[in-house]
Amino acid sequence: MNHLDLRRTPLSIRLAGAAVTVLALAGCSTSGAPSSSSTSPGSTAPGSTAPGSTASAAQDDAALALVDDFVDAFNAGDAPALARTFADDAEFVNIYGSRMSGRDGIESGHAVAFASRLDGAELVVDASHVVEVEGVRVVQAEWSLQHAADVADASLLVPEGSGVLTFSVACPDDDACRFASGANVRTAAAPS
Repeated sequence: MNHLDLRRTPLSIRLAGAAVTVLALAGCSTSGAPSSSSTSPGSTAPGSTAPGSTASAAQDDAALALVDDFVDAFNAGDAPALARTFADDAEFVNIYGSRMSGRDGIESGHAVAFASRLDGAELVVDASHVVEVEGVRVVQAEWSLQHAADVADASLLVPEGSGVLTFSVACPDDDACRFASGANVRTAAAPS
């Protein structure tokens, strides 16, 4: 049997795995609700920490502010600003399953998308939630995507729709919080 040697696995991959574990554990909370901060629909303003949570409110606020920065950069088509929300060795997987490795890869991947299939797109985050388990913060941002009415050929663009961005957040003591990993999925009806 092959075992994964975590000492040789990049931090962003380990945090992505931890994010999946956090989300699974959050659904199994003994109090019936995960420890989380959330925002009201239509806003990503910082929320309050749930009772019993060990999450630092300041780090929760910083994680939610990263979502705001990501959305602002996305809507401006500013790939360098979007990439600055990520750690140097971060990973991002887009809605097509394409992996972008490192801040430079995230920037170049989004620069290409902003110049083509995301040109004129507007990303709106309806709600964001922060879950913290054993020091790992996971932010889920529910989004919708729309295009400007004057798009020349809508068939070349990412289809309008909605989904969920999931980020793991690294908040080192001596540095600002950054996304360590991110994944984007579309919302779809479950098979019947």
